[in-house]
Amino acid sequence: MITLRDRRTGDLFDRWPELGEKRRRLLDRCWAEVFRHHLLDELPIEELLPHFDERMGRPSKDFHIVIGVLLLQQLHDLSDAATVEALAFNMAWHHALDVRTEADCYFCEKTLRNYRRLFIAQGLDEVLFRRLTDRLVRAFAVDTSRQRMDSTALRSAMRSLTRLGIVVETISKFTRELERFHPALHALVDRDLVRRYVDREGPGCFANTAPSASKRRLDEAGQDLLHLREQFRTTVAADLPGYVLLVQVLHEQFEITEGQDDDTSSAIALPRKPGEMPCDGISSPADPDASYNAHRGLGYMAQIVETYAEDDDPAGPTGPRPPDLITHVAVHKMTVHDGHRVPDALDDLADRSLTPKMLLADSHYGSADNMALAQGHAIDLVAPARTAKGCSSGRLTLEDFSLDEDGLVVRCPNGVSPVSTSAAPAKLQARFDLAICRQCPNRKRCPVRADSRDGLIARFQYTPARAENQKRRLYESSDVFREAYRWRAGIEATMSRLKHQMNLARLRIRGMPVMRYTVNLRALGLNIRRCAAVQA
Repeated sequence: MITLRDRRTGDLFDRWPELGEKRRRLLDRCWAEVFRHHLLDELPIEELLPHFDERMGRPSKDFHIVIGVLLLQQLHDLSDAATVEALAFNMAWHHALDVRTEADCYFCEKTLRNYRRLFIAQGLDEVLFRRLTDRLVRAFAVDTSRQRMDSTALRSAMRSLTRLGIVVETISKFTRELERFHPALHALVDRDLVRRYVDREGPGCFANTAPSASKRRLDEAGQDLLHLREQFRTTVAADLPGYVLLVQVLHEQFEITEGQDDDTSSAIALPRKPGEMPCDGISSPADPDASYNAHRGLGYMAQIVETYAEDDDPAGPTGPRPPDLITHVAVHKMTVHDGHRVPDALDDLADRSLTPKMLLADSHYGSADNMALAQGHAIDLVAPARTAKGCSSGRLTLEDFSLDEDGLVVRCPNGVSPVSTSAAPAKLQARFDLAICRQCPNRKRCPVRADSRDGLIARFQYTPARAENQKRRLYESSDVFREAYRWRAGIEATMSRLKHQMNLARLRIRGMPVMRYTVNLRALGLNIRRCAAVQA
């Protein structure tokens, strides 16, 4: 049964008469006052109403307190037990949530978990972040015309596993799940297999595998994986999440060689070569949603967009500086490139009327497609172009040539002018005297090559997009670009605060839905802390 309380009626008397002047002033300047004054009435309680009946059932907890407790738990990075204790005894929590009755001071841990599970299943964390962030932007008059974007890698509570470890943990997880839900089918599993993968005792246990023998043991584990798939593929066990995971690991890690006439009894599972395995495959059965990136490692990627203000006025600030607020959060797999997340970020900001006039980002976001997309939203995307591939190997690139306004070569790096130039919609080219090129000291590093059809000419071909990138790189060396782009580095401090102050570097969770929930609410918590710092 739905329980709500009218919060529009104020207090006739001070609810905290025992507080002295100093303690009262501290309470009014901390995060609790920001939450109570600006956010408590903005909580999306209407999103929870369809899940409860107005007349039937036991009375629910006050929805304002329910949503507030979930948010404050992430704001302070508390366990469920510590959250229940804080709600019962913490005065700042009582002030923030406007707790008035004894019944509102207590949650049991199961109630907290049930509401959190409902919150995650309905995706209400994104609704909560957007609504409350928009409220803070209006309340503190934050200028959203200048924003910056970056990403950070997050790791869930899981350990790194070898290929053999992934297979062993997958079989162990399926076997334990089978014993829990289908004991009769679990009795059909080979006892020796249970001993080696679940009990992990006695000879042949995979936990005692030496690194030198792991390759041979991987073949054995693959056969056990294949045997379990065939044994339970036509039973009700095939609907278990552990079985679905088992089949996925089998196809990612092994290549199945079927017997004659599709005889599955003689099928063999051969380990795939590392280059044949998918990059977004399962890295740990404990968290199948996590993925691997060679640069960032194992885990998840979080995209962050925040506002910023240029505050280097020599005369000093003329008034209180508005806080830098995180306006967009998105969590995705490690295998998704940063540049592919720009359209979603711009659409989200546009839907909430927070579109910036200038967006700073690093080179991962500065592709030609993203530049064109930003122009379509009337946004100046300030991001450096990616470094030319040949620069890292010491080769000359198009950036070393002098071009005219049309992108045609005027001079090579050695000062030689081309014999002729030509332009087409898909290709530009410059033709040089081959005899002069053969005497050039940079001929081994130069991209100009002899023409196979004309023995007197050396040809250099490139696309119009590369010519545009050359213009971008010249602009990036100007003082105008450097002055605008130097403010991008400030978002690195935000990433550090998210990881260390909000404890995103030490998470106790697993799975994409829970990761999104946690990152959204902790980013919102950081916004609340920043607003409280301005208000203090």
